[in-house]
Order: sequence, then C-alpha cells, then structure tokens
Amino acid sequence: MVKNSVACLLPPKRGTPQSSAENATLRQIPSSACNVLARDRRLKKSHIDLRTTHYLFFHFQYCAPHAFSTYNRSRCGSRSFSTQVKTTPAMRLSTTTLSLLILVAVSICGAEVKVYPLPVQLPIPGYTYHGWQAYDSNQTCTTPPLPTPKPTVDFIIQLDYTGQPTDAGIVVPGSFLGISIEMSLAEALIGPNASWVWPQFLNLMSNLKERGGSPVLRLGGNSQEKAVLVDQLEHGHSIQRYTEGPSSFTNTPKVHFTRGIMQAMRATAPARLQIMEATEPILEDYLLTWHLGNEPDLYWRHDYRPESYNQTDYVNEFASIRDQIVDNPNIKNKNILGGPAMCECGTGWSNHQVIKDYGYLDRVGANVNALIIMHYPTDNCPIELPGGKFNYTVGQELVDKTRGLFNDFARHSRPETDPIEQRRLTPTYFANNYADMAETASLVNKPLILLETNTASCNGYLGLSDAFLATLWNLDLAMQLASHGFTHMMMHLGGQQAYYNPFMSPPFNSSAPFMWTVAPPFYAILVASEFIGSNGNTRVGDLKINEANDFMAGYVLYENNQPVRVLLINYLDDPSEGHDYIARIHTSGVQQASVRYLEAPNGLLSKFGVHYANQTFGGYFESDGLLKGKQFTDTIQCEGGVCPVKVKGPSAAVVFLTSDLVFNAEVDSIQTYATTATTKMYNTAAVDPQILFSSNGMNAQQRLAMQNHKASTSNPLKNKKNGAISMRISAHAVGLCAIGIALAVLS
Repeated sequence: MVKNSVACLLPPKRGTPQSSAENATLRQIPSSACNVLARDRRLKKSHIDLRTTHYLFFHFQYCAPHAFSTYNRSRCGSRSFSTQVKTTPAMRLSTTTLSLLILVAVSICGAEVKVYPLPVQLPIPGYTYHGWQAYDSNQTCTTPPLPTPKPTVDFIIQLDYTGQPTDAGIVVPGSFLGISIEMSLAEALIGPNASWVWPQFLNLMSNLKERGGSPVLRLGGNSQEKAVLVDQLEHGHSIQRYTEGPSSFTNTPKVHFTRGIMQAMRATAPARLQIMEATEPILEDYLLTWHLGNEPDLYWRHDYRPESYNQTDYVNEFASIRDQIVDNPNIKNKNILGGPAMCECGTGWSNHQVIKDYGYLDRVGANVNALIIMHYPTDNCPIELPGGKFNYTVGQELVDKTRGLFNDFARHSRPETDPIEQRRLTPTYFANNYADMAETASLVNKPLILLETNTASCNGYLGLSDAFLATLWNLDLAMQLASHGFTHMMMHLGGQQAYYNPFMSPPFNSSAPFMWTVAPPFYAILVASEFIGSNGNTRVGDLKINEANDFMAGYVLYENNQPVRVLLINYLDDPSEGHDYIARIHTSGVQQASVRYLEAPNGLLSKFGVHYANQTFGGYFESDGLLKGKQFTDTIQCEGGVCPVKVKGPSAAVVFLTSDLVFNAEVDSIQTYATTATTKMYNTAAVDPQILFSSNGMNAQQRLAMQNHKASTSNPLKNKKNGAISMRISAHAVGLCAIGIALAVLS
C-alpha cells in the first residue's frame, strides 16, 4: 500500500477469477482526495426509542472451522485493507446468530465501503463494461415475438359485489410484497446501527409505508449461513465480510457482525442461544418469528452437511434445537419458530413432503408459528465440476439462453401442453405449485411466507432481471400468491454483483445524496403497496381476464369484501399500439374511475425511465429515495357502471373505483429524511424552489408556504421548510433464520 493513500472502491473487472483475493480491484488515490469524497458524510445522530421498533424474522446460523481472508473496508486517511488468517470455532446447527433490521429515523455516518472479489461473467466477446453487474446498462435481450393468432384486445370484466367473493385469497397486508436483504449488505443498505440509518433507505421505506402501511423486510440469505456475532470489529464497523470456504454457488461472503446490527451479546459454542436471550428483553412483543434452517435441502451441496444428510436428519436437528430453546429458562417465548424453508431446487426435497411424510408439524408444530418457502423459478448458477471448480455459462451461449428465458418470462400463464421448463417460469404455475402448502397453512392456521425469491437465483440474468419485464413479472407473481393463500412474498436483493436488485447504495464513497440506484423491480413493490393499501381487511382475487389469456393478468382488490381497485397487466410489447387492450370493467354503478399507469419508455427491455403515475426514482446513481415528477392520475368516465380502461402493451394499470386514491401527493404528506449533513449552520443543500415545490416530500399546504422562501435541508432554527426532518420510526419485524433472517416492518 502506498504511503498516505487509501484503498477506495472500484468494482472488479469482468473475468476476475473466482475466489481470488489477489484480484480485488483497488485504486490508490491520495487520502486528501478521498477525504473530499467523504467530507459531507458526518451526519447528525438521531434519537432512538427501541420500544417503537418491531422485529420480524431472525435467522440462526451454523458453520464449520475454516481459514479465511479478511477484507476491511477502506477508511479515508488510513491504511485498512489487509489480509488475515483466522479460524472460527466449530459450530453445530444448534449454534445461533441473529440478523436484525432496525428501522429508525435518521441520519447516517461514515461513507465507507467494503471490498471483496467475486467472479464476473463475460456475456459476449468484446464486451467492454468493467463494473458491477448491478449497474450494467447493456441490454442483450430482444423484444419477444407477438403471439399468433392475435388475442382479443377488447373484453369485459365482471366484478363480484355479493359480499362473498369466491375468487379471493386470505386477508393480506399492503406490505405483502417485501424486500429480502442479504445479511452482508445490512450496513451498506440500512446503516451500521440503530442510531445511524441511511436516509435514502428510509425515504424508500417511507414511500412504501405511506401507501401500504409498514413495509416488511427480511435480513439473511446465504451470507447469513456462517454469520458470527462478535462484540466489536475494527474501526467501529458493525459488519465485516470474509472470503471463506466452503461457499455456495452465489459465492456470497461470510460475515461477522456486532450489536450495531443486532442488540445482543457474543454467542459461544455449542448452544448459541444467547442471541435469543438477549433479544427478547429488547424487542418484547415485537419479535414475531425465528427462522430456523435456511434451505436445508441444499446443505450437502454447500458442504454444510454430508451427502447422506436427509429429511429425517433435518427434522431431528430442528427438534433438537427446539428442545434446547424449550429447556432454556432465559428464553420466554418458545413458540415462534419458522420453517421448513426448503429451496426445492431439484434435490427431491419439498416443504410439503417434510410436513406430510416426515412429521415436521407433528414433531415441532406447537413451536412453529410460520410456514416458510424459499424458491426461485430458475437459476443462473454454474455447473459444479470435480475438484471444487465451477463452469459458468458465458459468451453467446449465455446471451442465447437469456433471450429464451426473456421470452418465457413475458407471460402470465401457459397451456398445460407446454414443456414444464417453460410453464414453471409463469406466475400461475408458481402459485399453483404451492397449493398444497397453502392448504396446509390454512388448516393449521399459520401464515405462509415466500421468504426469498426473484427472477433467477445466483444473481439473476443481465437484461432480464434488471429490466421492466422483471417489474411486471414480480408484480404479477405477488398478486398471484396473494390470491392463493400466501401472506408475504420477499423479493431478494443480492448486492453489487446481482442483476435483480430492487435498489442499491453506491459502491463508492460519495458526498452527493442523489447517488443511490432504484432499479425496475422496486416499482413492483411500490405498486403492490398502493394497490393493496393499508385498510387492513383486504383480499386479492384473480380475475382470469380475457378468458385467462396467457399474456394478460388482472386482479381485484376487495376491502371488506367489496371491490375497490383493479390491477391490470399487459405483457405484449408492441410499439405500434396494436396490442394495447381495453378492459371494460362492469361495476355497481361507478360513474367515474381513476387510473395510474406503470410504464417504461422502451417496453419490456427498459432498464431506466420506469415511472408510475408519471413519477420516477431516476436511473443509475440518481436517487435519494424519493419519487421525482408530478404525480398524474387519469380520469375515466363510466357509462352505466361500465368503465373502459386502456392498458398499453406493455404496462400495468391500477384502477381506483372509489374516491380513495390511497396516496395523493397533492394532499397527503410523506415523511422524508434529510440526505445531507450539517456541515454549515444553514443552507448546506440548496434546492431549486420550483423542483421542491412539486416534490412529494411535503403536503400541499407546506409547499404553498414555501413559494417565497429558499429551500434548505438544514436550518439552525429547526423550521425545515421542506419537511425533510428526522423523525422516530417504529418498525415491526419477524426474524427467520438457518438459524438467520430478519423481516422488519416500518410502522
């Protein structure tokens, strides 16, 4: 390391050999330059009241002894990148760690980033992009062919006003579609501890909260499998990543974490239940579930268990941990475990099988309060070769494969006569495949949660998982599951090396607040939140529109068993507008309906420019977590109770059949959080008054009052005219784990 220089982050170049610590890409720059990048990141500390924070899913973990290299994140003005060799104590399934999600008001501290090498695929010969997958603007896919014959594009939808809808699922919350965050990303995306939380993250959550109520988050994933709770880390870090074997196909790092991420004490072998002991007094009734066992059907593939490990072994291990919890006098709530959480990834195991044939609920059902599923419809994982090596699909072969998948994903359903490899990619097949689990959950009166999913495991596919197609597909899947007995679906966020992220913080030090990236998949979460809303007594029904057409989807939202909103989706990508459709919704005397559209400029292929109701978060490195632009709601005149709604191809439309628009930016206020530090006494961040006037960070009254004033996000008199003030936030949470996950809710 050059004297007086620091390691500031640059992404590894494509083609970096797998697991090669020596190939981490760093740039030597003067410490003074790095200080300039980070100088405005000294933020104010917010007041925290843990009584207002709820925790949803916590995840237990275990691992075996291994050597690993440590990569300390760079600190400006210091030499902190180093390599160490350590050995972790052997841990059994009974050893536990916890990942926490703390959603509290705030300010942030420290613009610092961690670096670790990951294998990067080279999509096509001559490809020149040398950055993280999360920001690759290249689109190698092509627009799917239109079906022959052309489907009907003018049809009727009849709604059910009987008060006893037969097409509806169970009652679901507006937070039905949530976010699953990889454990190793917790500090980068949420913040280092309960006192310092990224305001961009809070702004994103606030957008969801104002529409559908408290958003749900899960913290865990493969990086949680070997997470170890420690008392402290160097330089006050709350998360430290390690390259350590054995690893999974996703090559996610292992982590050590501190009380900064979770309020608890160091766990020690063999029965590391202290995390539960320490957490209960802090979270009290806000702790809903501990998830025990993360994709146990893959343990032998990841070398966490011998190849002989089977369903009986898993149930016995689960019961053994349950017994330790029951016998522990320091753990008060013995009955909030979650499982089985099988991946069902071609191993022959299934969640329903473990319940039906191996007595899972008979053995541990009294202590389980949530049934959990982990599943992706397909994967982009490498083929494992002898000697622990992997063969990745690259070049034109990968491009051709992705284009085929793109065409297959651009459908709501498929005929039973189509190949299973294609049918399983559709939302209807996905939901119907878990009909037995939904029935079981209903019989035993337990919630059914799809805890981790996205378009494809192992980080998704370039051009598919990060495109507008993924927006429509995830939205369609969420509503399909909501109408089939699920209580939550969690969209996974994998980090800089993943294509399918709903959002990401920048992979470099930055003093500018508008540097986060909100990707197309996040808009599915936003629209789902608004469609379901926060009424609390809402059910989703599948309308099977246009005689259950394979390229169109329609759902109705019932409040108190009466239809109040309709969601329409059109997968057909036709710039000529020849495949736009008109849905004539037959209502009970509605005279006027309101419509908001979810669209993208380049159809299904779009990676930026996605907008809902004329508002957008921007493109790569352009967001502070707030929507930009004036919200637009179209008005449809209905004749004889029939409301004709045009849905462009491709797009989605939310139709409001009542005067309740869920969130109206002109009259409803939204909590926003300052994204700058107080480095001066006032006016540290000037904003154009005209832009601020039309922002949704204030209510209409506040905006009118600002017309003759300058805008600022900080003011010594505390009269922050733009409404971007730090406030307390309460959060619900549910913890799930192998032993390791967290679902949290902002309330």
